[in-house]
Amino acid sequence: MRKFLSILTFSLCMTACIYPYTPDLEEAPEGILSVDANISIGETSTVRLGVLTSLFPRNLETWNAPDFSDAAVWLEDDAGTTWPGTLTSSGIYYGYETYGYAGGYYDPYNPIYSISTENAPGDRRYRLCIEAFGNKYTSDWSELPDPPTITDISFTADDTYVTVGVSLDGGTGGTGYFLLSYDEAWEFHVDYIPSYAVTLLGNRVIISELMQSLDMSRYWCWKSQNNQRIYPVDYSAMSSTGITAYPLLRFERTSNRNHRRYCVNVNAKTISRETYRFLKNLEENTSGGDNLFTPNPGEIAGNLHCESDPERTVLGYVLFSKSTSKRGWLDNKYYRSNPPYPLQFILEDRYFDYYQSGFLPLTKQENPPEDQGPYGWGPPRCYDCTADGGTLTPPSYWYE
Repeated sequence: MRKFLSILTFSLCMTACIYPYTPDLEEAPEGILSVDANISIGETSTVRLGVLTSLFPRNLETWNAPDFSDAAVWLEDDAGTTWPGTLTSSGIYYGYETYGYAGGYYDPYNPIYSISTENAPGDRRYRLCIEAFGNKYTSDWSELPDPPTITDISFTADDTYVTVGVSLDGGTGGTGYFLLSYDEAWEFHVDYIPSYAVTLLGNRVIISELMQSLDMSRYWCWKSQNNQRIYPVDYSAMSSTGITAYPLLRFERTSNRNHRRYCVNVNAKTISRETYRFLKNLEENTSGGDNLFTPNPGEIAGNLHCESDPERTVLGYVLFSKSTSKRGWLDNKYYRSNPPYPLQFILEDRYFDYYQSGFLPLTKQENPPEDQGPYGWGPPRCYDCTADGGTLTPPSYWYE
């Protein structure tokens, strides 16, 4: 009974400590520089700038958008060599395609800079320098740990999913922390091949059987996709110097990734404990913020400082690293067929409108019901792989 009362008392105390956070928007700071930088020696480095501002300015007529026209970005090493940043984009396009909708919007207040660090020495210390809005900002000096060795990329499957596993060795000098990312490419086909000829007589559509061979030119395509996410991994508590078959990603067996050939390109970096903690805290705030012990965004310390005004706040983090990559290949042995895209068996009086919208007759049924026509019509993504996001040209490495 005493143990039960102790647990109950602790639970009540924990509940009492939970309270809503209501920020004082009247005093919300504005004009604070934010930085998202990936300095990767041996590759092209990128730096994105932004400014903390209210979501809803009090007076849109008098609100001044951040002006980065005089901003400068460069990288320097401890030997005094500098690598200038080049403005590659004055803003970012955010597409709604990720959420299944067409269109998007353009944010002109997040300039992106690239720094050519492909041939920069890997045995020096580096720091990032930024000049913006009359102030100079610098990051902490950082040494670059050697990247891990990707020893294997494996593929396993259960009844529903294919899982991609990655094995890495950080070596005896490893920090205990990895950072992983990946991009994909695969060859796929559409569900249907155009099998009928369509002729227009005014507003009338005449459908006939094709007399020549079928057009297969847009049946097979290649598709490439950058995941645009990073995955921090902690193996510091393990007795080994790396990890085995870490489940980096998975996709359904019915995915068109399995149609013929699939390639995943894994990128791996060794990161410091401080970098890992920053990235994990950021991850918890953006995807797991319902945890009682999730850190406050303001508690996440970055590695940037305002050199000209030490009291001035700057948000963000500069990731310094050297990376390695490896490709893994999978054939279609795990493929599980999926029902094809459903077609619409429209009546003849709708043929013209459908044809004008890019639909084509792709199949035929005998003795259709009264409310259906004989031909099943489908949109371009059913018969044209380029309309489904593919390209007719394979990646340059595809046949290596």
